[in-house]
Amino acid sequence: MSRKVLITGVAGFIGSNLLDFLMRETDWEICGIDNFSTGNADNIAAHRNNPRFTFSEDTLFNLTTLKPYETVFHLAALPRIQPSFEAVSEHIRENLLATVHLIELMMRDQHYPRLVNSSSSAVYGTPELVPTPEEERIDCLSPYAFQKYETEKYISLIETRVPLDYVHLRYFNPYGPRSFNPENKFNAYSSVVGIFLRRLESGKPLEVTGDGTQRRDFVHVQDLARANYMAALHPEKLNTAFNIGQSETVSIIDLARKISENITFIPERPGEAEITHADVGKARSVLGWEPRMSLDTYLREACQKIKSHA
Repeated sequence: MSRKVLITGVAGFIGSNLLDFLMRETDWEICGIDNFSTGNADNIAAHRNNPRFTFSEDTLFNLTTLKPYETVFHLAALPRIQPSFEAVSEHIRENLLATVHLIELMMRDQHYPRLVNSSSSAVYGTPELVPTPEEERIDCLSPYAFQKYETEKYISLIETRVPLDYVHLRYFNPYGPRSFNPENKFNAYSSVVGIFLRRLESGKPLEVTGDGTQRRDFVHVQDLARANYMAALHPEKLNTAFNIGQSETVSIIDLARKISENITFIPERPGEAEITHADVGKARSVLGWEPRMSLDTYLREACQKIKSHA
């Protein structure tokens, strides 16, 4: 069944891959908005002349209504953990207040499209339970993580007064095409996988923080896109959070060695978890979602492509 949906942050890494997925798998009419603070116009160029896709280069704060939409995929965000320590008020505005603006538009118009909200596994900090379920205690180690959790909490509090319809997807460590924009080193959701592959392509050593024993659960962006799609389609109001990860871990040093032996070490960074490892049982049982893509396959193909062009 056709529907009209909005993707915020459509020109970013995850937003543009979600756009590709929806254009390929559905007949939906898709509107996208992005101010290119971290997104890239090239990411959506393939769809700009398609009548099913309309684009607005603008900030979310200039949106005046959400009444045309049945679903809002909210991916617009400012960067990653380390920059959130340095530009705190800017990150609060873009990662928290922009979402609150969307909720206020719904309340004003009394129109409540399903909000598929991109959250983060960063809310768990370094978890006590591994693999980590959604019930794990919250332990934000950075302003970015706290803003993601604040957003979830504001939505759940407001939902006690108005009939919000939402799903929080707590992404673990996304990777895949467009995950690293060399024009913008603070690209939102930028993945160490993309950074390592870019350094391989440039003939530079891979920079591993600390001793590299920290472990990460990497999930392919196409699996994330499919999770967004399945969250939008679910017939019931869910109003809960789901972990979206591969449910496997690899250490950063082992990841680096899968790509190159040219490795150097740099100081560890504060505010980052020692391990991320998703328990995806809830997403599997409620959404019918589970990861399909293989990190090793992706790395093997990406490295072969880089070496073939060397």
